[in-house]
Amino acid sequence: MRKNLNLMYIISFLQGLIFYGPVSLIYKIQKGVSVKEAFFLEFFLLMITVFTEVLWGYFADKYGYKKTLIISYFLFFLSRVTLIFCNSFVSFFIETCIRGISVSGISGCDIAFLYSSCSENESEKVFGRYRAYNSTGFFISSILSVFIVGKSIELAIFFTSIAYGINVLIMYFTSDVEYKVDKKKESFNLKDSFKDRNLIKQMLVFVIATSLICEITYGITINLSQIHFKNIGFDFKFFGFITAFSELASLLSSKTYIFTNKFGQTKTLKFIITSTLIFVFILTFTENIIFSIVCIISLSGLTAMSSPIVLDIQNKFIKKNRATILSIYSMIGNIFAAIINILIGFLADMYVKYSFMLCFFILLIGVYGVYIYLSKTPKIETKIIRSK
Repeated sequence: MRKNLNLMYIISFLQGLIFYGPVSLIYKIQKGVSVKEAFFLEFFLLMITVFTEVLWGYFADKYGYKKTLIISYFLFFLSRVTLIFCNSFVSFFIETCIRGISVSGISGCDIAFLYSSCSENESEKVFGRYRAYNSTGFFISSILSVFIVGKSIELAIFFTSIAYGINVLIMYFTSDVEYKVDKKKESFNLKDSFKDRNLIKQMLVFVIATSLICEITYGITINLSQIHFKNIGFDFKFFGFITAFSELASLLSSKTYIFTNKFGQTKTLKFIITSTLIFVFILTFTENIIFSIVCIISLSGLTAMSSPIVLDIQNKFIKKNRATILSIYSMIGNIFAAIINILIGFLADMYVKYSFMLCFFILLIGVYGVYIYLSKTPKIETKIIRSK
């Protein structure tokens, strides 16, 4: 299955080629969408994924990960093409709907596909590389965006669309993998998916907590940072450089396994999320451009490093219906993320610093939740071993 991994790495790289990414929010504002409406679009995106997430997971477990990903990548390509012609809130809403359906199809399924294409003891390394290739793509596109955006943001979106179209073709050359499905019942039952999982209560705490952390760091590094830098007088044409260095820091995800092998997953994850909390606190009160850049870049690197650990912990609990269970995890996280986006968007329209304050307190809750989960990890691992 080495071919699958290599092709998925290429797809991840191309998925990262978002040439308009550093100015995505600015683009919406230029087309007449307010900051509040932009965050409402993020809310709608997450709600769409919530309503379609588990259905996609069930579809993937029944008909195969490859078919699911081909359809999802095609829809993602379609959403990128649609974005070129968006010029109002309604048109952006249509694009968001298409993108939401595609994202929910990919979410969980790509991870399940990767996990099934490698041995269990190398999964963390594979997830790290998968994330690193995506970061590399985003790094390159962010550098190039400085020159492309100067000519036209629409041109940047066009180049992005080409990359996403190529992904659909590449997915055809992958080999489908074995996927374990519970055949006791042919009909889909959401309750059965939860019953399949031991210690679901502990994992629920972990999923919600890490979702809060992930959404806050994403909201800050991708959206709020654009408003923050614009407010302190930074030319938006050069946002690409900041984004590029942020993605360069994200390449650390490919080396996460080195830290976990030396210090263990628990200590490494605690260090990452605690550091994240500190940087968000600094960013909340600083207007210094240097401090702001350091904080944003550090947040990107820390978030990337945490991703392989989080994915590895989640996957170790799953023995069958992998795509469905991962979709359930994502669905739960998206519900909380959707609520967060509404609150952040409302406050950002008033005063961006209020949004940063809210982000800090929500992040604090997420960090506390992870600490609770990790404190029970030894007991959980013991139960898993005995159940085998």
